[in-house]
Amino acid sequence: MLDAPQAAEQVLLVALTEATGFFNVAEIKIVGEMLGAYFENPRSDEYSWLVYRARADAPPRGYICYGPASLTFGTYDLYWIAVDRQYQAQKIGSALLHGMEADLTRRGARQIYIETSDKPQYAPTRAFYERRGYARAAHFRDYYDVGDGKLIYFKALDTAEK
Repeated sequence: MLDAPQAAEQVLLVALTEATGFFNVAEIKIVGEMLGAYFENPRSDEYSWLVYRARADAPPRGYICYGPASLTFGTYDLYWIAVDRQYQAQKIGSALLHGMEADLTRRGARQIYIETSDKPQYAPTRAFYERRGYARAAHFRDYYDVGDGKLIYFKALDTAEK
């Protein structure tokens, strides 16, 4: 089931992020800061969060964070998606992505952009997005660092306002 994270889960969600092995120290810190901002004002449209739970009283096994792209109409960015390593390959990431897309479709969003690394470690992540209909829109070589480029994925949403 998908629902909003609870403030008491902030430490757990940051630890889950770290345990994936995909995020560096600065990224993990930013996840904590973004969660803190969300819990201070959960009604804000700046960041939306969904967590996946096996049942209502279970701890989160993954999360997704997304928000509107600055100075755009109907364009959103996926900021973070993470699934507990012990629960990967159980379609939790797919459920989170689908939940985000459904939420954004209800909001009348037109499109979603995702950025990720081109390092070999991220090949499964890129394949995950591609299998779910996201197309590679851009590739910036050596963007984050030498040998660490940035890939941008894009998906148009099927909304009635098109």
